[in-house]
Amino acid sequence: MPTVSPFPALRYDPRRIELAAVLAPPYDVIGPELQERLYSRALQNMVRVELGKDYPDDLPGERDRYTRARDHLRTWREQGFLLREGSPAIYVHEHLYPDPQGGGAHRRLGVFVAVQPAAHERRLILRHELTLDGPKEDRLRLLRATGVQASPLLLLHDGPVDVGAALEAATDRPPGAEAELRGEYGREHHRLWPVTDPDLVGPICDALSAGRMFIADGHHRYETALALRLPWALALVTPLRSVDHVILATHRVLDQSPLAADQVLTALSGSGWEVATWDDVQSAQLRARELGPDHHALVVLDSEAVGTASRRRQESEHGAAQLDVSVLNREVLETILGIGPEAAAAGRVRHTRDPEEAIAAGRRRGSLSFLLNPTPLQAVVDASLAGEVLPQKSTYFYPKVPSGLVLMETEMVGPGSPRK
Repeated sequence: MPTVSPFPALRYDPRRIELAAVLAPPYDVIGPELQERLYSRALQNMVRVELGKDYPDDLPGERDRYTRARDHLRTWREQGFLLREGSPAIYVHEHLYPDPQGGGAHRRLGVFVAVQPAAHERRLILRHELTLDGPKEDRLRLLRATGVQASPLLLLHDGPVDVGAALEAATDRPPGAEAELRGEYGREHHRLWPVTDPDLVGPICDALSAGRMFIADGHHRYETALALRLPWALALVTPLRSVDHVILATHRVLDQSPLAADQVLTALSGSGWEVATWDDVQSAQLRARELGPDHHALVVLDSEAVGTASRRRQESEHGAAQLDVSVLNREVLETILGIGPEAAAAGRVRHTRDPEEAIAAGRRRGSLSFLLNPTPLQAVVDASLAGEVLPQKSTYFYPKVPSGLVLMETEMVGPGSPRK
């Protein structure tokens, strides 16, 4: 079973810092424009740690974004902007966020805890996605330089005891911190409750330590924790069976395609797929969504044509094999277009969560786009339980957990006890 513990967090002092001005998304969703906006919000914005800027006169290991991240954290602590809690705690977190499709609001309730990393073969904390060497090396260098985990894992807990009621009980008083800010799809609201009461901390940690956990977000950070043999990893844990989990699709773009959309559709038709052409992308997307529950369904488009390709899911397809992204990789990118995994990872295939961006890119002459349906949560769970890993960019759990709500020093040697 996973080992879970309270810990004394580093947190921004709410008397001196407006929390909304210093939160930042995880590094892997920060583009150049967002990085600039975050830099302009506050001098203490966590982007300076999560994804600092590079400069022409940098010297690796002496003066670079990793050493600057270290120095920022040191300065913020010396100036009293970041404070270490006086005693170990768990931190219940409420995240209110809009539905990306305009279907109302969602509420995710979770808890920040210290989780003991476990090797994959122990099957305690299950992954579902492949990782790349570049991001792992980046996270390694940052952790070695700063000694602080600023961005948590997002873990989904599945166990015999539902922790939801206990987490709700912790929210019956005013929060210790809160922030409202603009997220990916509108206004998001965060509230945080530090909990030290042993009558709450004990049962919650015991419940989380029973059962198993699934990595929803943070695969590279988890691999980094394993590589550095960290005794504890910072994690936000939330119940797996919550109805408020949202997974967004990640669409594929070929900026230089060897074939046009109609050629790809013709090839798919010849291999047993049902193909249809459409006058507009919106109708094609609607049809793909209707087919999604029991069919593989893709929207294929370029500057001349838009179509859907679908085929019924086969009984022989299980785990990763049943996913639309797997079928797209195997039957379209590799077989029809001749783009294997290495070429795709090297940049032949571009990824975007924004369907409008994918549509605009596909409409450029010589380009080709594939619009996908989101990967179902149960498919992620099934693949994880089967010990399989999904193709890159198969899932995008929304919303991301911001960096800066709760930080944890890497040198934790026992439950709630930092090394001096």
